[in-house]
Amino acid sequence: MTLPNHMSNPIRRLYKRSPRLRRGARRLKNAGVAGVAAGALWLLRSVSLERALRWGERVGALLYRVLGKPRRLAHEHLSAVFGDTLTETARARLARASFINIARCFCELAHIDTIRARQDAYIDVEGLEHLQAALAEGKGVVAVTGHIGNWELLAAYVAWKGFPVAAVARRIYAERLNQLLVDFRARQGVETILRESPHSARQILKVLKSNAVLAMLIDQDTHAPSVSVPFFGRLARTPAAAAALAIRRDLPAVAVFIQRRSEGGHRIVFHPRITIVPSGDRSADIRRLTSLFNAAIESQIRRNPAEWVWWHRRWRRAPQPHLDMDEDFQYTNADVAQHGRG
Repeated sequence: MTLPNHMSNPIRRLYKRSPRLRRGARRLKNAGVAGVAAGALWLLRSVSLERALRWGERVGALLYRVLGKPRRLAHEHLSAVFGDTLTETARARLARASFINIARCFCELAHIDTIRARQDAYIDVEGLEHLQAALAEGKGVVAVTGHIGNWELLAAYVAWKGFPVAAVARRIYAERLNQLLVDFRARQGVETILRESPHSARQILKVLKSNAVLAMLIDQDTHAPSVSVPFFGRLARTPAAAAALAIRRDLPAVAVFIQRRSEGGHRIVFHPRITIVPSGDRSADIRRLTSLFNAAIESQIRRNPAEWVWWHRRWRRAPQPHLDMDEDFQYTNADVAQHGRG
């Protein structure tokens, strides 16, 4: 129910002026979100994986219809990226498919034990030799990917195959939901490093020292040290941590993506190592390497546009002309010296 202006405005003012009221409202919202997620997981586990995926397709289509703002953002971004090369009908079809993909991903997470039991039939892999060659150097690997396909299943599968994996992730605002996801990853053998944690730098360097795979999703505009580099023909603020770590510690970096197969299940593709010739200007090198990471992600999205989260506001902030990485980036040479180079 929408309140008349003369009633709603005082309520809004009271809400804005009362930290206690805002905290209480957030707690209720967070508990509600976590409760719905837990209930949905329980319900999905009560049916087969195949039926759950069919439900996911219907729920995703419904979400596309009822979530007006994300739908509009998805249409805007598809129009900005593809322009007249796609008809309005085709863009709407892709936007709808991206909602369906997310719903199906959630259904797969509910049935992760079933998928693990049949992993070799459900998932095939190309280019695993690129990851193996990178790990053979003994320094750890930066694995770059994006919010494309079922990225949680991607990390889980790599861990199932015996590779130590840690994923750098943003803390979800709903604490119970965040813990649900952290616990899920842990059960699959994936360590979560929360980007906001004051210990994240130490955790990252410990992971690299143990010659593990450090998974980093860099396809969103987040409040993290970033550089503005091209993405679909426009400058986009892109997290710089992956490139900065690779350059400062001379680490191998590979791009890896997961995509649904037409016959069902998924295909994971590891790409050859992404490298640059050092110029002596570390900030410029970080920008160049981040540009190559973005190009790999853009190429995958063009191959598989139905599985990217088109409603994320990728270009929400204006490009920034300069970022002093030594000043603003937390993984400094002092950190490296303190914790060793692995």
